[in-house]
Amino acid sequence: MVIPNPRNVNTADKRIAQNLRRLMRDIHEPASLFSGLTIQQSLAPENIIVFKRTDTTLLKPEGVSVNFHHRFELVTVLDTSAPARIDRTTYDLHPGECALIFPNQFHHFMDVSRTTLDWLFITFELKNPEAIRALQNSPRVLDSKGLQTLHTLVEEFVKPQHVQRDTLEIAYQLSRLLLHLCNCPPVPAERRDIHSSDDVRDVILESINKYVRSNLSRAVTISDIAEELGYSVSHLRAVFRDRLGVSLGKYMRESRLSQAAQFLQQSEFNVSEIGEKCGFESLYAFSRAFRKAYGIPPRTYRQLVQEGGVLPVSGKK
Repeated sequence: MVIPNPRNVNTADKRIAQNLRRLMRDIHEPASLFSGLTIQQSLAPENIIVFKRTDTTLLKPEGVSVNFHHRFELVTVLDTSAPARIDRTTYDLHPGECALIFPNQFHHFMDVSRTTLDWLFITFELKNPEAIRALQNSPRVLDSKGLQTLHTLVEEFVKPQHVQRDTLEIAYQLSRLLLHLCNCPPVPAERRDIHSSDDVRDVILESINKYVRSNLSRAVTISDIAEELGYSVSHLRAVFRDRLGVSLGKYMRESRLSQAAQFLQQSEFNVSEIGEKCGFESLYAFSRAFRKAYGIPPRTYRQLVQEGGVLPVSGKK
């Protein structure tokens, strides 16, 4: 880059050049001329997918089985309020609010008040999420700046097919949005940890969810849950399948596996310890169940996460 002679530039450019010269005084000699800042050190979302949900039936197309995956998922409500269950808590999300779901967090949406809605979803992968850890289990209220950033991101994403999308711009705007959300106010306390509805079936569903998620370290049986809640096994099975479209037994297995995936990503426990903490009777049983669900053994999963490799989809969102 050639810096123009100050005698040939306007006053504004002269001021910028002078400021640059002042800033240069604060630049120190680097420790190495070959090792500096890398994109991996920043909040750099990648493999970004933007999609919408305008029909309530699409919120849980295959039941809860799609709701355990290794990607981040940013859900923004643009129209139609609804409860969102994330891990053990149900949040009442209103238009203009959003929730960031971290990898392997259980989540589902139910009791949407209308058959149509406008919800925006952005899923992505992130190697260094610590800068946005405050958003975990903390839905936020978007302000005008956040909405404008989101608008800019979507505007770039929906360019006509014959126009090249600016991938770097999309990733940059998403990074800006995520960091800005950390400073946005959380959803009001009175809309946290609510009952999703007065329907007794949903109360039962929430009770099942809380019990299972609180007892992931042991192999809970359906009979255990039935005894704890005071209902018959057959009634619990029917309620669960009716509300989520998946068997209670499958949900219990996947809950333990999603917790195991979180341990593999975020803890120092070895694979045997993780299997034990998640209620598997042996390392063999844990490895077999994990491979069936995720397509790879737990050790390979951990290695890929640590090295930033591509994880298999294995039927998960």
